Amino acid sequence: MTATDSDSDGSSQEDDAAQRSQLLEKFQKRAANGDLTPEAGGSNDTPAESTSTGKQRDGSGESIVVDFVANFVAGGDATFDPVKGRVLMSGRRLVLATSKTKTTIPIASVFDIAVGQVPQEVEEFFDYTVMVGYVEGKYRRTTVIGGDRETIEKFSLLLFRATLNGSTALVTHPAKVGGRVMDTEAQKTGLHLDYESVTFPDGDVDTGSEEPFSIDLASVIFFEVIERTDSDGDAKLVLSVQHVENGQTVTSEISMTSRRKMNILGRYLRLIYHWIKSDVRDVDVDESELEVLVGLYSTPEDIDLASLLDIGAGELEARLASLYEDDLITAEEPPIDLTPQGRFIVNDEFEDVNV
Repeated sequence: MTATDSDSDGSSQEDDAAQRSQLLEKFQKRAANGDLTPEAGGSNDTPAESTSTGKQRDGSGESIVVDFVANFVAGGDATFDPVKGRVLMSGRRLVLATSKTKTTIPIASVFDIAVGQVPQEVEEFFDYTVMVGYVEGKYRRTTVIGGDRETIEKFSLLLFRATLNGSTALVTHPAKVGGRVMDTEAQKTGLHLDYESVTFPDGDVDTGSEEPFSIDLASVIFFEVIERTDSDGDAKLVLSVQHVENGQTVTSEISMTSRRKMNILGRYLRLIYHWIKSDVRDVDVDESELEVLVGLYSTPEDIDLASLLDIGAGELEARLASLYEDDLITAEEPPIDLTPQGRFIVNDEFEDVNV
């Protein structure tokens, strides 16, 4: 039996609600004892108006999901002389085109995507880049695409999705609950990337609900890629992810037969984790605002939050306005959800509460 097994879906939901309410109770006890030293953060959406994502079609009938103008060094050009041209991408290939040349990179040949690391050879030309490693015949090549941060970040997310969405994964969930190893069998699933989560559809991972298993990237505490030997003596890579789920720390393990895709998935998690953590670094959230965040996380939408926190409606409105201004919640009035940055702060608080 795994940690998510229960006599019924109803009892599982009741357990989840109890765990989340306990978090609020523990927080309020610590606040009363003066033990809180909260840190906080903000948000940074990454729209790229210059990046077209319409469903155009090229001459082969493929849908074009990216079409924008950028500077790039294509195919590991030894001269490191950037040229200006069009960057186009379908679900099958990435094309870098100028008036004189065209470099075509099959998506299936991409083995690495590194965002924001400007190579020394081209740092005088670019403020922000994505490096794309790919295989051409027997050779590994690198392309560097540079531009403004918003455009490159949005393009990079689309490239990660084109590379990984629709892949097959083996998922063990939960592999651990806290420090306790669970006897959970790996399940074959699909894989789908969103900005806020990695979802594993079309599998039998037990979630206690009809929804597919999903890892909220704002809930990730720690992850690492480890090498294991299977029953046949073959080495395989396993991505071990510790994350907060319904008020408790669990470890999920993910593996794919392709080491190339395992590397790219690890890159994706590091990137999103870095973005969210960077966003929560510079905004101060005081104790009273943190209490509201924990209350929103821990209670159903229909609960009177002002009464629960024993504050007036005007005081609650002021705290919500401040949290919304810092991009930690999605709205000032119900329905209100926590943003990834808001969830990151609450999950960090959860770890402190359980130390």
